[in-house]
Amino acid sequence: MTVASSRRRDRIASACALLLTAISLPARAECNERPTGLHAALVSQQSRWSEFDASGRQLVHESGRLQGAELSVGLRCTDWDFLARGALLDGTRRYDGQTSTDAPMVSSSRLRQARAALQANYHLTDAWQLVGRLSKHTTWRNIASAGAAAGYPERYDWTTIAISAQWETVVASNRFSLAAWVGKPVRSSMQLNLPGRDEATLKLGSINQTEIAATWRTPLAGAWHLEADVQYHRTAMGQGEDAVIQRSGVPVGLAHQPRTVFVELPVAVRIGYAF
Repeated sequence: MTVASSRRRDRIASACALLLTAISLPARAECNERPTGLHAALVSQQSRWSEFDASGRQLVHESGRLQGAELSVGLRCTDWDFLARGALLDGTRRYDGQTSTDAPMVSSSRLRQARAALQANYHLTDAWQLVGRLSKHTTWRNIASAGAAAGYPERYDWTTIAISAQWETVVASNRFSLAAWVGKPVRSSMQLNLPGRDEATLKLGSINQTEIAATWRTPLAGAWHLEADVQYHRTAMGQGEDAVIQRSGVPVGLAHQPRTVFVELPVAVRIGYAF
């Protein structure tokens, strides 16, 4: 077994351990005595994507907005909060890049994002929480054709473990919170469908994620409440490994995902019910 395979196995084992812990802890923490909450949200997300070659020259820049919806369910225990959340977003980004012959190219990319996460918050004090999260992220990116340059679809997948320190305070009946996250993937890949070529799986480079989130929550009538948050996500991917590109099973070239940095600025407005 190679060192890389061993590290991948260890990362997957760590992710499974975190997931099992999140599932088993509520039973130990007297969760039945505390309310469960449901949330539905509308999400609007500004998205920027940039790719660079090995010398640092920018190859591609994309910018646009995605819209979608989010659902979540939460469980409050004695010292723990647990949250399961899923979101689906769609949108378009303007594509400013170049062809394989370095000719300038202006087009668009159609985007779809699916995200799912399991989160556990441990209350250190009334104001501070330590948070762990296991999340799955999939992005479908379809670059449109422009002139003689043919477009093609891609799909990115990664699973990430992230930790956060979260602070919150209550003013009158309003609750405010701030959180900062850092995350590393336990697995990642990209599916590439170049025109006239066989589908290829590319291994992405190292991925580092940072997030900042600010949330405001206020009660409504009865058990209902309104919540809004603004977030900043930055993901940096190193250059991926070369993969062999084939046509009808015959190798015809190599391809890799360039060094990529993308920034997302999601704004969510949620309606919630506690029972």
